[in-house]
Order: sequence, then C-alpha cells, then structure tokens
Amino acid sequence: MENPDNEIINRVSESGLIQFEMDKLKRIKTVELDITKWLWQGAVVREKEFREHVKNLNSEEYNELGVGLTVAEDSIIPDWAWMLITAKLPEAEFVVMGGFAGAERESLRLAIEDINLDEFRGKRIVVRGCGGVGGPEELMRLQMKLQPAVKSLMFGEACSTVPVFKQKTTK
Repeated sequence: MENPDNEIINRVSESGLIQFEMDKLKRIKTVELDITKWLWQGAVVREKEFREHVKNLNSEEYNELGVGLTVAEDSIIPDWAWMLITAKLPEAEFVVMGGFAGAERESLRLAIEDINLDEFRGKRIVVRGCGGVGGPEELMRLQMKLQPAVKSLMFGEACSTVPVFKQKTTK
C-alpha cells in the first residue's frame, strides 16, 4: 500500500484484530482469611473453641468480596469446619480454599464465565501475553469460552502472535 504523505499507519488497528487483555476483565475483589490462629497450637481444631472463633467472626467485613480460606500446611482440619466458616459468610461473593491466590483464580474464572460472546462473534482475537493475570488454567478456560464464537484466536502481542485456533471455512 502506498503512503504518499508518509503518515504513520497503525496496521494493528486496520487489521481487525481485537486485543483481549485478561487483566481488564471485571473481577470480584478478593481477600484472604487465615484460620490458623483459631486452632489449638496453630494445628488442631478443638470444636468448642473453633465454633467460638467462627461465631465471633465479623462476617460483614467479607460482604461482596471473594474469600480465600487458608491455614497452616500441617494443620488438621475436619471437613465440617470449612462448611461452618462458609455458613458464617452468606454475603460473600464466594468462598474457596487456597488463600488469596485461590480467591483470585476463582474471581477470574467467574469473570471469564461472564464474558458476553456477542462482542467476539466472528472476530479475530489476540489474547495478550504480557498482562501477568492468570496462568495456563485461566488461558485454557478462556480458550474454551471464546473458541465457539470467534473466527480465530491467537496468543501474544499484535506484532508477534502464536496462532491457537482458526475456524474452518466451508466452501
């Protein structure tokens, strides 16, 4: 293409590629709740004392937040204890295991689930690779969400992409 005025042409914007940035997905704010301090010697649940800690938990602090529960690795926690804590947090957006990292993964999972595919139907998408948000599991989830709708899906930056999926054309 000839450019008589020597203007700078943004070929990426002219290409029709949509750059998808995972870090721009709207996500639920997350917090970590470490219950280690509720345990006898930081390792074992004593039911009466544990129930008292749960009872005294200010559940309003967790309203509309994603909560990631965590505990010291060598702790002995019966399954009902997790249920008891979760029951105390009815206004939380969600409660998961894995601390802050687990809550962040769940928040991103829910954001991917909520993507409106109509925005991407028949489009060529580049999932930006430099965002720092999400990892292989989240990228696979995004792939599964977008693939049925898009014309093509690539990974990387607009100047250097790795093709991942291309819709077959019918003759």
